[in-house]
Amino acid sequence: MTNYIQFPRYCLFLIPNENFIEDFNTFCKKNSINTSSLNKSIYGFHSTVKAPFYLSHLYSENQLIEKFQNIDMKKIHSLLSNTYLVNKLESFKKSLVLKLDQNNNFDFVTNSLMRDFDLFRKTLNNSELKEDIKRFNQLSEKEKIYFQIWGYPYYFEYSFHHVTLPIYEGAKQDYINSIREVKYEKLSLLRQNNINENFKEISSLS
Repeated sequence: MTNYIQFPRYCLFLIPNENFIEDFNTFCKKNSINTSSLNKSIYGFHSTVKAPFYLSHLYSENQLIEKFQNIDMKKIHSLLSNTYLVNKLESFKKSLVLKLDQNNNFDFVTNSLMRDFDLFRKTLNNSELKEDIKRFNQLSEKEKIYFQIWGYPYYFEYSFHHVTLPIYEGAKQDYINSIREVKYEKLSLLRQNNINENFKEISSLS
């Protein structure tokens, strides 16, 4: 059963500033990584606030955008004003990720935004849930509960603040001069029009 799959789909991401791109290119150069050969993600560099979701039939895209544009700017500034230090470079789901230091305010604000925008997510019926959950491997019982409630299992204690690098290498200990910090430029609402397209920004707050 795949009838629950529909496009477009949407997500909320924090987007690193231009310095991050420079830092990443420097990182690749120092480690002899050919950036032209990297398999770039359809999501781009980001930290997830609300994982990709299908829009509920109860709401329009315009309503979603209006909700996004009316986010309390104090929340946005609290996320964008900080510089987040990289804790370590590690493997996660066959990719390398920059794991950032825990920040209680960051967790509180991003979790709050995730809940606020869950209102717009299409709710799947039991048959569709059983099919959709196959995208994830070896979920714990609580992760399964989060999936049923929020449409995605890796929230709260099962998530961590990170930015994924488009490098699929297991020998992370061979890398030197890791990126040391991340600062975000904006919170973006993105849309993907079909399975083969990259997510593209349709609104942003900075």
